[in-house]
Amino acid sequence: MKYNKNYKPEGFDFEKIKPRKGKIKVSGDGVFATLQGEGVTAKLPAVFLRLHYCNLSCGLLSGWNCDSWYTWDKRSKEYWKEPEDWGYRETASRIKEEWKKKFSGEEKRLVITGGEPLMQQEKIISLIKYLPKWKIEIETNGTIKPDKSLFNCQFNCSPKLENSGNALKKRYKPDVLKLINSLPNSWFKFVITNKDDLKEIESIVKSCGIDPKKIIVMPEGQKKETVSKNAKKVLKEIKKRKWKLTLRNQLIWFGSKRRT
Repeated sequence: MKYNKNYKPEGFDFEKIKPRKGKIKVSGDGVFATLQGEGVTAKLPAVFLRLHYCNLSCGLLSGWNCDSWYTWDKRSKEYWKEPEDWGYRETASRIKEEWKKKFSGEEKRLVITGGEPLMQQEKIISLIKYLPKWKIEIETNGTIKPDKSLFNCQFNCSPKLENSGNALKKRYKPDVLKLINSLPNSWFKFVITNKDDLKEIESIVKSCGIDPKKIIVMPEGQKKETVSKNAKKVLKEIKKRKWKLTLRNQLIWFGSKRRT
């Protein structure tokens, strides 16, 4: 996905990007209803809420391609111009409306993604009070400890490896990974580009005592052909370790076009 990396923010841009009390900073994607494309709940219907801000910058210094660069890359116009501030009740209403437009059924599911959603976790806590009985999934990079009041949510934790281009000190927080591992409904998705990445995963799993049954490996790629190619490189090794493999099903279903 190509985008302009030479945008120069103007005066109002700096005001627009600031956090607002009692408001959630939502990315340009806002809310959208679709099928979960990755992990243990893949293929289940869900409403996605994409939040702005991230404390990492995957791909900035490597060949990796972050598919939500507009939530963190300050070189892009989208980062500055697209985000909006929504109140909790307003956000919950939009989520419910999206579900009604696309799906039916009793089990309603919300996937809160980013960016890094836990940068706004106090606001997430306020939001989900308006969504009783919903199944809540929170996607996180594993660098911020979740609050106790969120422990009943499903955590889809994706610790970043060296291949992401982030410095080790910034991307690897063992105390956070240990806490998330202790939660009853948590999973660890590692994005890999080659076999060498598997050794790094093994090191993290051993150091943090992560339950091997919670390990999910996902091949990196912005095109289904790339994902498939990377999957074939490591399939045997993943099976040998008895880990799970997930593809990026959204690429198969919808292609690489951004959902807005």
